[in-house]
Amino acid sequence: MKKYSNHVEPFAVGFLNAEHDDMEYRIACGIREFLTYIPISIGAGQRFAGSVDKTYDNIGVHYSFDRCIWYKEEWYAKSVEAHPECAEELREIEEKIKPYSSLALVRGGMTEQEKDFCLRRVGWGGAHKGFQGHSNPNFGLIADLGTDGLRERLEHYRSINTGKDLFYDSLAIALDSLDILAERYRALAEKMYKTADESDKPRLRRIADAFKTVPKKPAGSLFEAFQAFWLLFTVDGIDSPGRFDQYMIKYYRAASDEEKEYCLDGIWQCFRDTRTWNLCISGSDGDWNDETNELSYDILKTARKFKYHTPNLTMRVHRNTPQALWESATETLATGIGLPAIYNDECVVPALIELGITPEDAHDYCLNGCNQIDIFAKSHMGLEDGEVSYAKCLELTIFNGRCALKWDKLGIETGDPTTFKTFDEFMSAYKRQVEWACDMVTHMANKSQEVMSKYGVNPLRSNFIQACVERGLDYKNHGPLYGHGQILSEGVADTADSLAAIKHFIFDERKYTFAQLQEALKNDFEGYEELYDDFSHYDKFGNDIPYVDAIYKEINEHFYRYLMTKKTFRGGVYGGGCSTYMRAAAYARAVGALPNGKKRDSVILADSIGAVPGCDKNGPTALLNSVTCVDQTAAKSGNVMQLKFNKSLFNTASGKRAFINLAKTYFMKKGQQLSINVVSLADLLDAQVHPENHQNLIVRVGGYSDRFVRLEKGLQENIIKRTEMEM
Repeated sequence: MKKYSNHVEPFAVGFLNAEHDDMEYRIACGIREFLTYIPISIGAGQRFAGSVDKTYDNIGVHYSFDRCIWYKEEWYAKSVEAHPECAEELREIEEKIKPYSSLALVRGGMTEQEKDFCLRRVGWGGAHKGFQGHSNPNFGLIADLGTDGLRERLEHYRSINTGKDLFYDSLAIALDSLDILAERYRALAEKMYKTADESDKPRLRRIADAFKTVPKKPAGSLFEAFQAFWLLFTVDGIDSPGRFDQYMIKYYRAASDEEKEYCLDGIWQCFRDTRTWNLCISGSDGDWNDETNELSYDILKTARKFKYHTPNLTMRVHRNTPQALWESATETLATGIGLPAIYNDECVVPALIELGITPEDAHDYCLNGCNQIDIFAKSHMGLEDGEVSYAKCLELTIFNGRCALKWDKLGIETGDPTTFKTFDEFMSAYKRQVEWACDMVTHMANKSQEVMSKYGVNPLRSNFIQACVERGLDYKNHGPLYGHGQILSEGVADTADSLAAIKHFIFDERKYTFAQLQEALKNDFEGYEELYDDFSHYDKFGNDIPYVDAIYKEINEHFYRYLMTKKTFRGGVYGGGCSTYMRAAAYARAVGALPNGKKRDSVILADSIGAVPGCDKNGPTALLNSVTCVDQTAAKSGNVMQLKFNKSLFNTASGKRAFINLAKTYFMKKGQQLSINVVSLADLLDAQVHPENHQNLIVRVGGYSDRFVRLEKGLQENIIKRTEMEM
């Protein structure tokens, strides 16, 4: 086998030069080469060294947790152009590495029907856009055991699982890679120290001294624990820290107040600079004892102090959550950063137990990404496997499988609705369309998971997910304890409102025929003003109207139940949820006019499990009563519930108390989650006209927070349209 010698494409060279053809081993060798030669730096004022820049210019091949081997031709062209002296060898490397591109492999396995299904936003499944989901490794292990302790564990299980030497060799090489990078950072800090200003020398000395211990040995201080965490976290790909307050608390308690502030402020800046995903605080154990600690409170305090929109902070609550934590969280929400999102153990834990997860492990859940539910350090299930648009499925049902935008066959034929005698016939047809979409999505997801189990293995992450080492199986190939899947939904309330109007005006009152409705929708309601007025003003979900809520309940519980019959390649079952991320406006554009009064070009679609923005007229209590008509323990993924309040409410003690009481009532009724926007409508409107004056205006989007002015216009309109609640 030819050996390559350049360091322009370090991962590709390490991968291709590996001594064995085993993918786990080759990827491990690629990671080692990458961390040996990747340019590194310690930024001005940066308190923790890390943040390996995997996307720097002039490199064409990357490897990460979320995209595995990631190759793009345009990137590689820059690499060749920047290094003409290696051009011939680089072109040869390119031809050999291309067949391993995870994105190309997944897309290559898609049928034309599946591509069309995704492009036209009936839904999507798997990693056809490259992203393969989040998870929560146990980052605390690097501080607790160090790489030496982790190697001892590998050798113990190597002796038990005979015949798997290449697997354990691969995991050991990945650990070696961390040590190599740490030594490079130690040497760099020492070098910078020699010429640094006196005021900066203490910072660089701390970094250099920490790397004399970590990550090879267990951390001996809070700074060393945070530094070991940050090195691993950035090499792993900057995902979700998970239950940070739980695995860092012993180091935190042993530190001085000065060190606590120095470290927490420093890591918060690192989180912000890298757009870190979900950090989860508090929660309950298997006996419902509260797990809030000092670090939980100080994290909320730090979030208030800096007012960053990241990390995507999540707080778990339950029957024994201290009132002081509720109050601290409300103070943080009052800053307007949309954080923390609040999750209810009383809903999530029973939902996980129903999946077959042990009660002890169910209480150890955390969130990753926007709001996907994961079992901390024990699963590969807290990711987005796919999504289904209820609204597009409804459109396909109305037109018997045809798309209203292109007027061609897109879905399955479920019968001509003009021949249906009862609403139940139409509802049955709609459910069959949803089941077809679920079949498409889960089939795509399983094909993608199978590809990743062969070509997207992760020898670094397998060290930090329970059962991988014990079983001798990779993180993406049946290694973790739990391998369930999560399918999201779009346009839930829009569909419920549409179905309610169809039932009332066509099947109950018989004021209009289905043929008239079809023509009205085809023509975007032009020439059908009376029909439009009736349908658009009919009762809407989110107002505590039992008739409408019952339809909402039926379509959601059908979706959840059906998904539970579908198996994942990873060895679990699929569950449903709703986390629109930033996709609501795009899904609105992908569907034509709807019977709830949505016009073809409207970008407004329900952005959570709540009402269509602006359609909840009876206040927050009515809205939450409507939402809890569904047993939310049936939702196995994050079920986002957006609420928007004027910031004036959160400026008063009585307003904050009212919010806490509202949230507690919702959670007593087994609501799963709350995402809170505390904003001024006037500020939002002015930010559209004068974005330069509102660069720090933060809003809660679908399952995360972001700067309002960075959002595309359709998403801004969605947020503006949300009802501003009063209490």
